Amino acid sequence: MQSWDEAFEELRVQFIREAGPRLDEIERQLDLLARDPADSEALRGLMRGFHGFAGSGNTYGLPQITTLGLAGELACGKALAQGAPPRGEALSRWRALLASMRDALPAASGEAASAPTPASPASAPARRAAEILIVDDDPAMRTFLVRRVEQEGLAARGAGTRAEAMRAVEQHLPDGLIVDIGLPDGSGYDLVEAVRARPGGDAPAVMIVSVLAEFLDKVEAVHCGADGFFEKPVDWEVLMRRLLHLLDRNHPEAGRVLAVEDDPAQAAFLRTVLGSAGYEVRVCDDPRRFEADLVSFRPDLVLMDIMLPRIRGYDLARYLRQDERYATLPILFLTTEGQLEARIETARAGGDDHLMKPIDPSLLLAAVGTRIERARFLKSLLGRDGLTRLLNQGSFLERAAAVLARRRRDRDRTTAWVMIDLDHFKSINDRYGHPTGDRVLCALATLLRRRLRQSDTVGRYGGEEFAVLLDDLQEADALRLVRRLLAEFQAQSHQGPDGSSFHATFSAGIAMLDTSRMDLDAWRQAADTALYAAKAAGRNQVQASPP
Repeated sequence: MQSWDEAFEELRVQFIREAGPRLDEIERQLDLLARDPADSEALRGLMRGFHGFAGSGNTYGLPQITTLGLAGELACGKALAQGAPPRGEALSRWRALLASMRDALPAASGEAASAPTPASPASAPARRAAEILIVDDDPAMRTFLVRRVEQEGLAARGAGTRAEAMRAVEQHLPDGLIVDIGLPDGSGYDLVEAVRARPGGDAPAVMIVSVLAEFLDKVEAVHCGADGFFEKPVDWEVLMRRLLHLLDRNHPEAGRVLAVEDDPAQAAFLRTVLGSAGYEVRVCDDPRRFEADLVSFRPDLVLMDIMLPRIRGYDLARYLRQDERYATLPILFLTTEGQLEARIETARAGGDDHLMKPIDPSLLLAAVGTRIERARFLKSLLGRDGLTRLLNQGSFLERAAAVLARRRRDRDRTTAWVMIDLDHFKSINDRYGHPTGDRVLCALATLLRRRLRQSDTVGRYGGEEFAVLLDDLQEADALRLVRRLLAEFQAQSHQGPDGSSFHATFSAGIAMLDTSRMDLDAWRQAADTALYAAKAAGRNQVQASPP
């Protein structure tokens, strides 16, 4: 892999090699202005030419180029603001700046080998190796699994009993567990339930392995909150693929950055620095492609240059902020020193901050990383129901649409849509009050969160209605699982404000996805129809949608 020093030196050489043609373009714009001083397009082109050198020169160890480019940019900007066509004296000064820039480049290229290289950017913090807890009473199997997990670049530790495993979990919650059912001091199912009940216990990926392979064993594994069940002898390649998939869901990639930048040298610098930290970067060098890039690339952050052909970055930001889909998308403006007065304009346009060119690599990574992390956190808050902390209806439907798209590509896998509705919930509110009703809703949400797998999707669909997507279960398995959830919820005791206790139930409908005849709405409607059938049959039961 290319080192930072090598990558930077390549960029520097490329910048110097391409500087000549770019200076020729500045001279061409000056010639146009000499023939027609009122040519505002030529003046804007001249300002963009100076702007490119102002933003990149110092980055590549050429501070004089930045100083000269900035002087030209400021002078052009002043002429545009005053609306006065530049005459002979102004054009002479700009030609002198151009000549000085040409003079600076040969000397700079001769010093290419000795020019200072910016410190290697502090990449986004290296991801801690995910830690897997192996729980098996067979020492030989534990040793084998620890080595197998470490071969995947993960950290591993072992435990031989349920008690030992719980002590390890209490010391540090692992990212994942591989648990045998048969332990000398208890059941692996009980261990998983205990882990899921702890604060943050819904996060680890849990795989259960066992010599037992009866239908009820598999359903019990799902019920206790495991993400997968594997019969011994285990196909470890399949298990590890499943485990790594779940771990990747918990640790998303660094992110996607859309750089709206028409200066090739600056674009190459942004791509190199951000790429070194694992970011995926797309450069939009033509504002006319901005909307298409937003839709196809789905960036986590936009780096926006202010000075662009035919439009300002501020205008693109205002356009973006008019679309509620991008309300949380961070925008960082790229400015030169002469544009610092634009801070107010940055705020008015909906920008989050600005970075001053030339940009220090470490500052760029820090700004991008913190803004993406904050935006993701904000998006997660907006996508969850405030009371139950489950996905809200909009976020749930987005997940359902994504599942539908995946299943159309992989028709061998199954997914069930479960609609759940609390029975006689209005009566609970009327008799005990809305605060008590809210506690009942939260109790059901907690049960679903703890009893279902990390790979399942759970949301509050609205009011007293909940929705669940169950992956890789046949209809009979899904029915048995939801009936067990119903029995457990029915057994829970809820307390009214007067100290009295009561019980609640729910009705549920299940629809298996059939990609050959269902779109998203048809799938949802099938689950809804099954739910209404359960309510019509007397409530407190689960019904499956007819095929």
